[in-house]
Amino acid sequence: MEDKVREDKSLLKEPLPQAEEKILSFWKEIDLLNQIENKKKPKKLFAKSKEFIFYEGPPTANGRPGIHHLLARAFKDVVLRYKTMQGFHVRRRGGWDTHGLPVELQVEKELGLKSKKEIETYGIAPFNEKCQESVWTYVEEWERFTDRIGYMLDQKNAYVTYKPEYIESVWNIISKVADQNLLYKDYKVVPWCPRCGTALSSHELAQGYQDDKDLSVYIKFPVVGEPNTFFVAWTTTPWTLAGHVALAVGENISYVKVKQGEEFFILAETRTSILPEGFEVVEKTLGKDLIGKKYLPPFDYLEKNIPDSEKHKLPKAFQVYEADFVNTEDGTGIVHTAVMYGQDDFVFGTKIGLPKYHLVDEAGYFIKGTGFLEGRFVKEVNENGKPTLAVDIIEDLKKRNLFFKQENITHSYPHCWRCQTPLIYYARDSWYIAMSKLREKLISENKKINWEPEYIKDGRFGEWLSDVKDWAISRERYWGTPLPIWESSNGERIFIDSVETLKKYTKKSGNKYFVMRHGGTEGNKKQIVSYKNEANDHLTEEGKKQTEKNAEQLLNEKIDLIITSPFTRALETAEITRKTLGLLENQLITDQRLAEINPGDFDGKNWNEYHNFIYESGPDWFEKKISNGEALKDVKWRLANFLYEIEEKHKNKKIIFITHGGPAWLLFVNAGLYEPRNKNYQIPNDNVFVKDFKIFKNAEVRELPFIPVPHDKNFELDLHKPFIDEVVLEKDGKEFRRVKEVMDVWLDSGAMPFAQDHYPFENKKLIEKGGFPADYICEAIDQTRGWFYTLHAIGNLMGMGHAFKNVICLGHILDKDGKKMSKSAGNVVDPWIAMNEFGADPIRMWMFSVKEPGESKNFDGDSVKEISRKVFTLLTNIYTFYETYGDGVLASNSSKNILDRWIIVRLNETNEIVVKGMDQYRIVEPARAIRDFIGDFSQWYIRRSRERFKDGDKSASATTAFVLQNLAKIMAPFSPFYAEMLWNNVKGENEAVSVHLMDWPKISKIDRKLISQMSSVRELVSKALELRSRANIKIRQPLKELRIKNNKLGKDFFEIIKEELNVKEIVFDEKISEELILDTNITPELKIEGEMRELVRAIQEKRKELGLTPKDFVKVIVKNDPEKNKDINSFSSIIKKQGNIKEIIFEDGEWGVDVMRV
Repeated sequence: MEDKVREDKSLLKEPLPQAEEKILSFWKEIDLLNQIENKKKPKKLFAKSKEFIFYEGPPTANGRPGIHHLLARAFKDVVLRYKTMQGFHVRRRGGWDTHGLPVELQVEKELGLKSKKEIETYGIAPFNEKCQESVWTYVEEWERFTDRIGYMLDQKNAYVTYKPEYIESVWNIISKVADQNLLYKDYKVVPWCPRCGTALSSHELAQGYQDDKDLSVYIKFPVVGEPNTFFVAWTTTPWTLAGHVALAVGENISYVKVKQGEEFFILAETRTSILPEGFEVVEKTLGKDLIGKKYLPPFDYLEKNIPDSEKHKLPKAFQVYEADFVNTEDGTGIVHTAVMYGQDDFVFGTKIGLPKYHLVDEAGYFIKGTGFLEGRFVKEVNENGKPTLAVDIIEDLKKRNLFFKQENITHSYPHCWRCQTPLIYYARDSWYIAMSKLREKLISENKKINWEPEYIKDGRFGEWLSDVKDWAISRERYWGTPLPIWESSNGERIFIDSVETLKKYTKKSGNKYFVMRHGGTEGNKKQIVSYKNEANDHLTEEGKKQTEKNAEQLLNEKIDLIITSPFTRALETAEITRKTLGLLENQLITDQRLAEINPGDFDGKNWNEYHNFIYESGPDWFEKKISNGEALKDVKWRLANFLYEIEEKHKNKKIIFITHGGPAWLLFVNAGLYEPRNKNYQIPNDNVFVKDFKIFKNAEVRELPFIPVPHDKNFELDLHKPFIDEVVLEKDGKEFRRVKEVMDVWLDSGAMPFAQDHYPFENKKLIEKGGFPADYICEAIDQTRGWFYTLHAIGNLMGMGHAFKNVICLGHILDKDGKKMSKSAGNVVDPWIAMNEFGADPIRMWMFSVKEPGESKNFDGDSVKEISRKVFTLLTNIYTFYETYGDGVLASNSSKNILDRWIIVRLNETNEIVVKGMDQYRIVEPARAIRDFIGDFSQWYIRRSRERFKDGDKSASATTAFVLQNLAKIMAPFSPFYAEMLWNNVKGENEAVSVHLMDWPKISKIDRKLISQMSSVRELVSKALELRSRANIKIRQPLKELRIKNNKLGKDFFEIIKEELNVKEIVFDEKISEELILDTNITPELKIEGEMRELVRAIQEKRKELGLTPKDFVKVIVKNDPEKNKDINSFSSIIKKQGNIKEIIFEDGEWGVDVMRV
């Protein structure tokens, strides 16, 4: 493919989508990402190197990639490619976000589960296993998508948030938070999703607001001791009236008592507008005078159901209190409070000592004993969206004369950002990180970040930080990082920061284990694999002595049990050991699981053949199954099965396991040592299997430090529920059990700067010596209160400050009419279809140039086609012209020709704009500068240089080659596919195979005077062409002269102006009143020349119709009036040159032109 792409210079002429696919294959063939990595990677970490740190925001692969993902990934890629060409080493590690409600909800749907109770009945372990499978549903499509859009990302070594090493790093972060006394548990009202059965954090809450239509109601509260007198309060959540406990007023607010018919109503003076006409004010008072007044609640369910533990608080209920949250902007100035269902209400109720009891369960349904509300959902609506529960509550209030009035309202109401269920505010135990204590630090560190767009810094993000809430990090769900907190019965806590600490405190069996390899045999001496013929492989005399000698070392251990492999050599070793230690026969048992590795087809052969085969299996050597034998992974499983069974079965015993070399190593692997993960296979020398495991000598004994860890069915370390919940810790004689919650999934993603590298357990230097903070991140605007915030929060919690230096915050992609895309509206743009129609590069360039990054973009195929025409079609035409007339000339920028000098200067000016913009993380200006330069290149330079090319002017060809080569480099980050195609066609003989392996072109000195002069020329030409247009004279008609008032241009520009305007002479005349005057008088000579030019145009049209190339020669027959033919014939030499004509034949007759190829 590499040679094929090098040789094929026709890719630029193919439809872009197909050509891009070929370039993608080319990149894979040359392993471009690896070549870039090797070229830029420093030999020593951060030592005098240009390291550029990038964090990839992890997507979840249980959903398909969309057009918005193309947007974000394009904006990431353009910066990374640019920085690479600027000489930086850029780490491009991908990642996958794998936990959380989005995954759970999809699995629930697939399994037909509708509640947490049904999940638990199904089984948490199989449910989480399904979740783990689900996150890889579309991973292949994501990988293809990432490649197809040209996003150069290391997807082979992506971090995965459900991996135990990632979770361990997250645990370490939580432990550090706890060490700072910033982690606490509290019972308070939280945004609660009744569908998902869990709390949400404040930043999650911000992502789910929708405009809801609801019923609001004004309620009458009868005042005790004052007949026909009512407090009037207002609520937009009628369901909370069942849990009503108190009314609140403003101490210094003015209230009135008004008479309406036979009833009296109390409300704020400024809110009497809610009353019908005809009321009479009978009394005025301040709020402080209402405090302590008692009234009757709208429902008595609280009094009937409240437990004994809360009954002593009832006397404080159903009276008026002062509260600072009361205002008169809406409602009545009297606030109904339900302490279990409102954040302000809860704080208010706690301060006063009001009773607290839930009348609604965690699924959002009213509990038993709540009358007509019992078993009904608090946000109940019918199939038409009618709020049926609210309607029934209002009807009940009407029957009891407690209803005052109702209103239909549309208000912004929070919904679960994942399942779209309306949230309720619900009192619940939750774990929090005290972010409010870090408010000033968060704000200060934000000042150090370069935001694009800049207004986000103090706007959306800064305002969020100024009012930052404590982070509710716990979720009462299943598929997530478990909170590493264990509690004792008396409330003591252990915060686990690592797997080692978990092992340290894990309640132990008291067993002590030793591993012994069998004594030496004849087979060992010959290095022969002895499996099926094992019965004939006995211990040698030397082997027996080895065994007895090493067994004596265990005499002081007082061994309780020997468990041995059933192989003869192991049994003989076990029997000698038993006798040496003085054990009874029943203290020796066999277990098949300790048997030798089944070597399959290697049985009877030399062990070196087996080892070489495993070594040559490559990175998957541990999983490699031997023909007719076992994979090492399978041996590990049977030994793990054995170990955990023994650990469960025996307590406080000392046990020897007698086995073989391979199984002995794998026993230690199951103890968490000498693991094969990400390691090469070690052929035996002093070490074997892995480089840090010393060969187990015959009859050698080693203590096995086995501590059981939470594991899945394959005995792989698994820190998820339910396995982690089975781990009981022990400290100072007390047992500790894990709290039930998992963590906010946003904490997972925010922890990635540390957890992706298993910090601080590995890569400590990488993180602490330059790998933090990121130089650049990029995502959509909704991440300001999502990933951007959690990155910033965790960076500061870790004491390392802001997590990123530069960020591009992207607006949303909308449909062509500016509407949000949704499946129900049928306006979703499929990125695959779009790329197949337009190509990835045109979409990328459209995204970069259509609007500022932070603004929403209306995706319109016509505008993508327009940018494709202005950039790629124009540039392909330029290359085609160059290929026709100038290919083969060495690139040069040394020409003295004024047009050549100008296009080189314009190239440098464009380079300067691109570099300045990219260095400031402003993408739109560089993209537009490239587009505009291509316009100038085509519509001015090439058009004005056509005759020079046709005349064989080498300087024009050399200049064009130079511009094309450097333009390919400048375009490479923006349109990587097209730039690669262009580079392949114009690069020098010994230059890099890919433009993406080239360094960024240097900016030469820019002659700004020349740019200004050429701009003046083009402006002057534009005005003169307007004069032609007014006179209705076509450009092909020559004119005598153009008079110009001011002469600020040098002579080099005269010919350009004359040729562009088709005038014979330019005259400078300071006396003319106008800026310029065009002589529009057409003499007979000029008219004949104009007709000649019309003829040339007609010939060119005919050539085009015949599909001829500029190099094809033709014969032309011109039919015309004899006199005109005679006049035109005088220009035959010019006509022949311009039309590549061998012969012109003039014939009398009606005007016409015939062209024939010769």
